[in-house]
Amino acid sequence: MKKAYILITLILLISYLGFWLSLNTTLLSYTPRLIRDTYYYLQAQMLIDEKLVKYLLYRAKLENKECLNSITLNYPNPNDKIQITYHYPIAQCQNFKLTSINQDANLSKDGIIIAHISVALNSQKGVNDEILINKTFILHTKKNFWLKK
Repeated sequence: MKKAYILITLILLISYLGFWLSLNTTLLSYTPRLIRDTYYYLQAQMLIDEKLVKYLLYRAKLENKECLNSITLNYPNPNDKIQITYHYPIAQCQNFKLTSINQDANLSKDGIIIAHISVALNSQKGVNDEILINKTFILHTKKNFWLKK
């Protein structure tokens, strides 16, 4: 009878040890994933910046382009994507030129640009590993932005 109790105790001890090891490895493998996801999320938050949107418009003006429709950047990795779309409420942008500007618009109040930026990081992985962040900015322009050179 004593051998039976020892055998049952040994089976329970091995079962408890197996359950504990299984739970421990599951929890330990979750921590690096949490850190990796937090890293990608913070990186995406840093890439969504109003200064980037303004800088790309500024660079376009330096290259004698009056406006931009959209820009797609593959940064920081080739599979990652930053897409910026510009909307002009009082004009249309065709071939980097502003066309059909509304003459009745007050450029100091109505001359805004709506910029929508979306960042997709880690998109080559599965759906649960992808980080997608969208943000919209309203840029207030100066009157000379709308004037042709």
